[in-house]
Amino acid sequence: MARNYGLPCGMKFSTLLVAGLLMAGAVRSQTRPNIILVFADDMGYSDLSCFGSPLIKTPFLDRMANRGIKATNFLVASPTCSPSRASLLTGRYATRFNLPVPIGPGAPNGLPNEEFTLAELLKQRGYHTALVGKWHLGDKPEYHPNAQGFDQFFGTLYSHDYRPPYVKTDTVARIWRNRVPAVIRPEDSTLTETYAQEAIKYINSQSKQQPFFLYLAENMPHLPLAVPAKWRGRSAGGLYGDVVEQLDESLRRVWAAVEAKGMANNTIFIFTSDNGPWIGFPDRMLGDGYTKPWDVGTTGIFKGQKANTYEGGHRVPFIFYWQGQVTGGRTITSPVSSLDVFPSIAEWMKLPLRTDREYDGQSVVDLLTGKKAAIEHRPIYYVHNQAQAVRVGKWKLRVTGAGNNSVTELFDMENDPGEHHNLALTQPDELERLQKILDAFPGMKPGIQSTEQPGKGRLQ
Repeated sequence: MARNYGLPCGMKFSTLLVAGLLMAGAVRSQTRPNIILVFADDMGYSDLSCFGSPLIKTPFLDRMANRGIKATNFLVASPTCSPSRASLLTGRYATRFNLPVPIGPGAPNGLPNEEFTLAELLKQRGYHTALVGKWHLGDKPEYHPNAQGFDQFFGTLYSHDYRPPYVKTDTVARIWRNRVPAVIRPEDSTLTETYAQEAIKYINSQSKQQPFFLYLAENMPHLPLAVPAKWRGRSAGGLYGDVVEQLDESLRRVWAAVEAKGMANNTIFIFTSDNGPWIGFPDRMLGDGYTKPWDVGTTGIFKGQKANTYEGGHRVPFIFYWQGQVTGGRTITSPVSSLDVFPSIAEWMKLPLRTDREYDGQSVVDLLTGKKAAIEHRPIYYVHNQAQAVRVGKWKLRVTGAGNNSVTELFDMENDPGEHHNLALTQPDELERLQKILDAFPGMKPGIQSTEQPGKGRLQ
């Protein structure tokens, strides 16, 4: 007669074994949270209502910020698209691998195979990985998202302005599914909704037994702006506000899909932007007959814009939510960098960083969890083609131009975050200290061509 080993009446040992294995799998899955990383395009620091916009309403992102964390001193590594995206995904300055500026269709360079992406890191822990949205890190086969750790790709290979009348090219705009064109000449007004539907479809296809990483890289609010007819004129912030409010609503629906799958308590949600607003966009963007000079975001109190190294080009919104793992309603004011995302996730996943390369970010897990109220961050460089500025604690040194046209500026970012008062003449010791740190920028690959020469600038 078979023994039941004290099992409940009618329960077979094999049934209990299967249940135990399923439970163990569930526990293992819970130690590996799903990750949704949303990267907006050209969104200014103060373009969300939770970051100070008086006109644009973003109730979903406001709610995630109130339930999670917002960082008001979050700096991207570069104020332009391709290098900023490369740095986010690798934890390294893009100048290390010859990607200092945005690249277009057919460019000879891109994100090299030897670079190790966040998607490849997470695959080591059994993640399924997907990119929905904009890539902009090269279109040659070796640079393609499917060659860089993403199991699935659905989106565009560049910004949606890489076409006439904005750019002289014979390239036809496409949305790709992996390496095959899925939509030819997509309407700009359809991009946000198309990505939302694809992201929801992807989430619905996932199993709780395998964690997923979804990199949702939006094309908007990069110019040219467009929304479906039902969104036109809904925002007090004009067309730009319409675009941002549609984006917010689309992300609400994506998160609703996570909740419907019962995954909300084990999913990290991160929202940020690749750089600041394109306030000084070139005249070529006006060639469509409807883009207006004011169809761009705002930087709030900060000076600067996309493509320069004042705060407005680098400081962007950052929201982090993870139920039960981070205390909600907190605001982090310490300087942190987009380069920190990679090493922070690596620490959470208990994955060591590779020793065959130098990483430029650092883990800020203790800051995010609230274990520490502040941390001592390594120097944060502002890299536009080359390192033009560096932030160390409350001090920021910015050196631009060359020769007689060079300018040196030193700012106290705690007392003067708007960078209105140059202290280079009155703080010679700090100037000398930070100049040495700027000169020692570790992230420049030999042989990269720069349009500006490094050096000591004149004071302004």
